[in-house]
This record gives sequence, C-alpha cells and structure tokens, in this order.
Amino acid sequence: MSELIAELPTYVVPLQKSKLLLPNASVAEIIPYEPLQRVQDTPDWFLGLLGWRGVQVPVISVEMLTAARATFSLVSVSSACLVVVRGVTGSDVVPYFAIVAQTLPHLMRLSAEALYETPEEPADTELARARLGEDIVAIPNIQHIEQTVEQVSANV
Repeated sequence: MSELIAELPTYVVPLQKSKLLLPNASVAEIIPYEPLQRVQDTPDWFLGLLGWRGVQVPVISVEMLTAARATFSLVSVSSACLVVVRGVTGSDVVPYFAIVAQTLPHLMRLSAEALYETPEEPADTELARARLGEDIVAIPNIQHIEQTVEQVSANV
C-alpha cells in the first residue's frame, strides 16, 4: 500500500513585493477591492475598515506591518482584492481581518515537498519563509498579526 502525501489547500496571496501562503481554512472570503472607511490616529499599516457581512473588518497592509520603511500602493484597483482572514484567537474584537492582495490569490494544493528551506530570517509577522518554485513566500503568523490588529482596533 502506497503512502498518502498530505496536501494542504493553500492560497498564494500576491502582495506588493512578496507573496504569502495562507491555508484555505483561514480564508473566509476573497472579494474585489472596495473603498475603505479611513480611521484617524491609526498606524500606516492599518488601511481602514471594510463593511463585510454586517461586521466592520480591519484592513491591513502586511508589508507595512512587517517592514518599518515599507509603503503601500495598489498596482491596479481593478485587479486588487481583499482577503478576509478568520482570526485564530477567538477574539470578539477582531474575529476577522483583511489583507490587501495586488491580484487574485491562487489556490493550490501544497505538499511539504513543494517548499524548500531558505536562510532568510522570518519577521515577527511570519512563522517562516520558504522557497516555492522561483518565489520566496512568507507563512504568516496569523496569531501575532491578529493580536497586533486587535490592539489598534480596541481603540477605534
């Protein structure tokens, strides 16, 4: 009897200069980009709030949250989308948050053999970095991101 290779349905989320890997189970919905409600006195990485299914969802730039000198811009509003991510801590303050993707994320079935180690150190917002084909991808630390967003959202 042959061994079964475990594959995880995963989204490859294109950001401005990098890509994220998000397990399919953590993605609540992917929607076209729409204007956000700006919120005063929030960090630059906190882009605003999205009215989604009756809930106010914080929208963030992962690049700006990860790198101190990063900036945010959209290559094209028409191709950008919002990836609504389920929180993992059970927080009532931030049950969901959204990440801006430059283009539609690609769903793929990913096995551990498809990822290769890279010597790059992960940032605080990342669990790890890996090579997937020609790309370096970040595996986000959803719990850390959610807790950081929650700290800001509690004051909104």
